[in-house]
Amino acid sequence: MELIILGTSGGYAAKNDGCASYLLQAGGEYYLIDVGPGALSYLQNYIDYTKINAIFVSHLHADHISDIYTLRFAFYYAQGLNRMKKPIEIMMPGSPEDTYNYIESTIKDELFIKTIGDGDSVRINNMDISFLKVEHPVETYAMRFDTDEGSFVYTADTSYFNRLVEFSNGAGLLLADATFIEADKDKESTGHMTAKTAAKLAKEAEAKKLVLTHIWPENDRLTVLKEAEEIYKNVIIAERGERHIVQ
Repeated sequence: MELIILGTSGGYAAKNDGCASYLLQAGGEYYLIDVGPGALSYLQNYIDYTKINAIFVSHLHADHISDIYTLRFAFYYAQGLNRMKKPIEIMMPGSPEDTYNYIESTIKDELFIKTIGDGDSVRINNMDISFLKVEHPVETYAMRFDTDEGSFVYTADTSYFNRLVEFSNGAGLLLADATFIEADKDKESTGHMTAKTAAKLAKEAEAKKLVLTHIWPENDRLTVLKEAEEIYKNVIIAERGERHIVQ
């Protein structure tokens, strides 16, 4: 498996960055994980969007879904010319209801929604995907992708809790929310982690590698990294365009 970082910012996109979006390659297929602002444009540096096999959305906040609407138009064009299959499956939460209903009414026939729930799992092309409901103001799911090649866990937006440690156990690559720095630790109750808390999660889960993402654009990235390194050494900050092999 290989993970390509398409966007790393939390809340809104920092200069020359995008918000949460990641491209996972496994078994020769491509899967889009979250579809934040700028995802579709940057994705095309790596693959033709017609090669997307399925889409996974952690939750329905704007910084994770806004490019669904533009992606739908791209799919409409390509599917109309028989350049890609129809529909593409998109797995996502069923709430908040107003946002869900708007997405459902917008994507028409180009995408097919499959709602996910806590403890759900699916198998696609020899890859097992499981979902854990995490602690965030709206219905949100961490995701785990397991193949014979390795295991990848994406925490999505969440605060720390024990079940997340169990869910992340032994991950070859842990992509974790690191929205805050220690000076803002009191804000973790809003459903996010500091870099140091993300590092604690990686250490307790015995993850092989930690990649910090969903960085608040105003935060100094060197500070983010240094705070995480106090707890866990094999850590980097996600950068747009990076490729990570999952083991």
